[in-house]
Amino acid sequence: MLAACGGGSHATPSIDAPPTDVATVDGSFTPGCMTMAEPASQFMTAADFGPVVAGTLAGWDPDGRWFLTGTPVGSVSSFHFARTGSQIIVDRDPTSPGTIDDDAIVQRHTVQSQGVNYTVAIRVANRMADGSLRADRAVCDGGSCRVCTAKMIRATHFNNEGEGQGLSLLGQLNDPTWGPGYTFNVRVDGTLAYLIRQDGLHIIETADPAHPTELGIYRRAQQGYSNDVKIVDVGPRRYALTADYGVDIVDVTDPAHPALAATISENAHTIAIESRGGKLYAYLGNYDATCPIYDITDPLHAVKLGAFVTTGQLVHDLSVDQGIAYLNAWDAGFQVVDYTNPAAPTLVGKWAPTPTQTSHSNWTTTVGSRHIALHGEEAYGAHLHIIDLATMQPIAEWKTRDYVSIHNIMVFGSKAYFTHYQDGLRVLDVSDPTAPQQIGYYNTWDPQADYTSSDFFEGAVGFDVDFTRHLVFIADSPRGLLILSDQTP
Repeated sequence: MLAACGGGSHATPSIDAPPTDVATVDGSFTPGCMTMAEPASQFMTAADFGPVVAGTLAGWDPDGRWFLTGTPVGSVSSFHFARTGSQIIVDRDPTSPGTIDDDAIVQRHTVQSQGVNYTVAIRVANRMADGSLRADRAVCDGGSCRVCTAKMIRATHFNNEGEGQGLSLLGQLNDPTWGPGYTFNVRVDGTLAYLIRQDGLHIIETADPAHPTELGIYRRAQQGYSNDVKIVDVGPRRYALTADYGVDIVDVTDPAHPALAATISENAHTIAIESRGGKLYAYLGNYDATCPIYDITDPLHAVKLGAFVTTGQLVHDLSVDQGIAYLNAWDAGFQVVDYTNPAAPTLVGKWAPTPTQTSHSNWTTTVGSRHIALHGEEAYGAHLHIIDLATMQPIAEWKTRDYVSIHNIMVFGSKAYFTHYQDGLRVLDVSDPTAPQQIGYYNTWDPQADYTSSDFFEGAVGFDVDFTRHLVFIADSPRGLLILSDQTP
């Protein structure tokens, strides 16, 4: 999906920052975005974006990937350049080369998205003494333009880190026969990994984690958006529940021949499973902003028991503990709901609005006598907050950098794991929840690798932890399944 300054496969809020769009004589500027009527110039030349300080690109090597910082620039987070003489290939698209000289890069192309024709124009100019540059991007639909101006810097790992600390790569799988599409999440049970991708559910044997092998795949008969997967064992049979437009219950007892067993008629983004009181429950984070609860003790005959209705755009994610559900209700914030009477779930706590109004993921734990939640958003500026559940207020936060978003979270006692898109997997010690400390990381994303794109939502997405084998499994959007050895303390 194309968006001028927001969108992609994950919803992001529109940020209309008042622009300070006039460069001074030395090229300095304030990052920001604005919406304006499409000018007659249609951003055909470098000067159409504002003043250019001549000669600042002389001797500059543009080749490689560059982050856009200082403001969200829609669904993109970076540009990739490859120079050939006076022409330059932008984001590996040779069909629309741009131009480069000692003053500026200019590139312009058209794209169609959801039946609308857009013109996308970029300019890079005004290199500063620290090596950063000014990057402008305009997306116009024939009447109005969304124009963002960002600071552009060479893409590197966070703090110029190495590949990993306390975590190292053992194996990976990204079969060339897999269709194109995003890799969303993974669950591990025994030696089997259940990887959910845009093209289906892949069942992978990891008894030898250095050489994972695919055993079977389940693809939906109809179109959808499979985003999450959970595994349940009932008697001798095993089922995978996949969050989609219709929740598929897939019999995976024979991993080589997974088959659809039943469907729940809900449009779910995320699923949480709870075993309580001899019953098995499924909680669904739905696209209609509800969170229904189902009795799935008999997965083939799921029974809806009730639902909680939020005021958000959707329930993006959730965690559950003893009948209490912790809902990420996106723009409606982080909500705590009591489901012990599932026919009438009740709101018992709330933190809203969250800083970027994108409550995305959470996990709860108890450290000492303190019941806390680790909470992440999903947007430019999104990072980790630690919430005291007694007061529903943040007591600490931790971040890498604003232009790389946090994603999924899991906590085991005082040890927290979370994926962080281009900043890979992070591991924190939260034994003092007011002062979290990083104890390990693994950078799954190589800023200059051939597989990278300009997508803001790229890199480490979903994961699971196998404490028995000291392994971490990562669903990485461009790389597929990664298996890490975990030696963090």
